[in-house]
Amino acid sequence: MKFLRKSLLFQLVGSFYLLSLITVSIVAFTAYNRAKFYLTGSLFERLNVAVSLKNYELEQWFNNQRREATLLADLPKTRSSVKKLGDTLEPTDPETEQSLNQFYENVVNLKPDIEEVSILTKGGIVLLSTNKNLEGTYLGLGNTTTYFERNESNVIPTIYRSPQTGQLTISLATPVLNDQGQREAVLAITLNLDAIDNLIRERTGLGESGETYLVYRVARQNRFISGEKSVRDLSNQEEDINSRGINLAMNGESGRGLYENYKGIPVIGVYEWVERGGVALIAEMSQKEAFQPAVRLAREIIYIGIGVATLMLVLVYLLARQIAKPILTITTAATEVESATFELSGLKPVESRLDELGHLARVFNKMAEQVYQREQKLKQEVSELRIEINQKKKAKQVKEIVETDFFQDLENKAKSLRKRHSSKKSSKSE
Repeated sequence: MKFLRKSLLFQLVGSFYLLSLITVSIVAFTAYNRAKFYLTGSLFERLNVAVSLKNYELEQWFNNQRREATLLADLPKTRSSVKKLGDTLEPTDPETEQSLNQFYENVVNLKPDIEEVSILTKGGIVLLSTNKNLEGTYLGLGNTTTYFERNESNVIPTIYRSPQTGQLTISLATPVLNDQGQREAVLAITLNLDAIDNLIRERTGLGESGETYLVYRVARQNRFISGEKSVRDLSNQEEDINSRGINLAMNGESGRGLYENYKGIPVIGVYEWVERGGVALIAEMSQKEAFQPAVRLAREIIYIGIGVATLMLVLVYLLARQIAKPILTITTAATEVESATFELSGLKPVESRLDELGHLARVFNKMAEQVYQREQKLKQEVSELRIEINQKKKAKQVKEIVETDFFQDLENKAKSLRKRHSSKKSSKSE
């Protein structure tokens, strides 16, 4: 770390690489959010199309079943046979009953959506049925059976669980009219919902995790009608199913959003309340799969960005080294200038550059030359000063020697005079 702090080259390269990574991260994050935004709108459109298509097909299927019931009730064979059967529990014409029953069994075999066909009295008692267990029982028009008149358009089917099969089903009933247009009996058909299940389960381009399903409410609890295999397995359970999409749809609302489904998995979904069916139709796709293209785009941007940043790192390192080389030369020259002895001829920073570094080198050369000249002048002055000092020192020494010799001579002369004077005194006294 100290080396990195001390090296300008590595600081430049490291700073560039760090800024590159930050830039790549920002670009990847922005691209992910923008891609997610556009994907959300596109997926909502796809889910809306899927819901609209399935809603239309569901309505067409139900209308077809209504037409099937009306057609069977209007058949001359049905109307003529009803007249012969009468309105009692006792069969009045076994041959007619057998013929009509055989006809309805053929209808059931030819129409996979129809499970049972029954003829009821005006009071709801089953006179004849392809399901012999129903004959003589009360079917109950207006309870689980969805009864409708010929001119009735807004018919909401009642979905219930069959006590015989335990499967969800719909029973449609319509009057059998006589020549005067009066109700003489009632024809009821019990529908097999496998066709609805197959219709709803078709993903229609919703990906691997996409699913569509129908939900209805019974006893204030939400139940599945059809959907994926896992959903169909759940349809036999008594556990209430909930999610934001399901709850809003069951409250009569239609919309779309990002939420967790009944399994707790984050999904993008479109929910719609089907008024004509009295059910909620929901199409969903997991957010993980839905936004996978955005994640893949962001990941590719990061990988490409890191690769490009690494390549640029090498190029910037080479470029920075070329840029830093004059600085290193100047630094070396400055170190030599700092030393006690340096030669001006050895200071050759790069001056050929026309940029700031070239200008710095030229300024440094002038500065080094001035320093060198000042140092040389200072050395010369010091040398002259030393010579002058030495000369003065020598003169002083000579003076001291001369003075010492002079005083020594005077002292010797004085001693000699004193001796002479003493000698004269001695000779006078004698």
